[in-house]
Amino acid sequence: MTHKRFNLVGARIIKTGIAVALALYICSLLQISPRVFAAVSAVMNIQPSIYRSFKNAIEQVLTHVISVGIAVVGGYLFGTNPVTIGLITIVIITTIVRIKLLPGVAMGVVAAIFVLDAPHHDFLNHALTRSYVVFIGLGTALMVNSFLPQPRYKDALLNNLAKLNKLTANFFQDLVQGFINLNPISDAEFESRKKEIKELLRLTRTQFELHKEQSKYQSRLPYDIQEKWEKYLDYNVKLYYKSQELHDATKQRIEWRKERGDPPISTEFKMVLGMLERGINSFISLNGQLYEHIYYGKPLSRIPINEQFWEEFSYFIDRWHVRMTGSSFLHAFMYVSVVANHIKWASRSIKEFSQNHKGEPSLLLHETSFKA
Repeated sequence: MTHKRFNLVGARIIKTGIAVALALYICSLLQISPRVFAAVSAVMNIQPSIYRSFKNAIEQVLTHVISVGIAVVGGYLFGTNPVTIGLITIVIITTIVRIKLLPGVAMGVVAAIFVLDAPHHDFLNHALTRSYVVFIGLGTALMVNSFLPQPRYKDALLNNLAKLNKLTANFFQDLVQGFINLNPISDAEFESRKKEIKELLRLTRTQFELHKEQSKYQSRLPYDIQEKWEKYLDYNVKLYYKSQELHDATKQRIEWRKERGDPPISTEFKMVLGMLERGINSFISLNGQLYEHIYYGKPLSRIPINEQFWEEFSYFIDRWHVRMTGSSFLHAFMYVSVVANHIKWASRSIKEFSQNHKGEPSLLLHETSFKA
């Protein structure tokens, strides 16, 4: 429990604390007030990457200049009573939204209210003082973001990519097996596993974007390696969504069988299910090879894409069709087709990795702190 609590204090939290303290100290040293405004500015400009910090700082400067300008003009022309301040706030928000600087709208409104709170005869001086304070906070945040060590997004990204593949591949496998054996996972387990994968997927996508931003300022990885990571992430995303369709197909098949009194499974259809079993076992093997190639640098031999398996599968479909015809065949064939096509897609996607493999260096994760 102690270890988990310690991990909650991440790099960004520590950087925020340092930036706030430094901004307050500089304001005290220069005798500029209100110091709290500098602290707020520093907090709002600490970002997860240097790229985002600079981008956010530019937006904050533009927002501040626009907001304070509108506040000064509005205050001089219409006074600073509550109704006027409310109307000026509406104008500021509308302006900022229209020029698409929405992330800085809160800071802009706060700056304007601070200016409008000044004595009527001292607007300009008050506005300049508030601007100095804001820029101190901005500069402090940029300095802390630039000089303190950046989080290692690469390591976190690769660890989560590995975990994502294990979760999605097992999810896909279990759902196919559930269809074959008429023994699907429960709805509660399905929703729980789906939620876990979805949350990990969102986190992994965020880390991938942060890694790409970070690589603009630090040692940049070859483009082909980053492209392979992105392709691998996309493969797992699609595997996750296709898994959900398998769950629906299984439930529909079970319901369809119940409506017909759970008839015995014919020998011909058992052969069809046997081909699906072979297909999912082949996928498991191929997915394992791809995983070891990407994460441990093991060679990925070229895997030929051929139609032999699917020709054999079609042969057993034809034999089954001889025994079952009409609407019963069409309904059952529809469910089988969903599963077969998804297995085919998954296997072909992995084979495409090997077809595009030209002997380039693998993603040798022993150079990182990767833990599968």
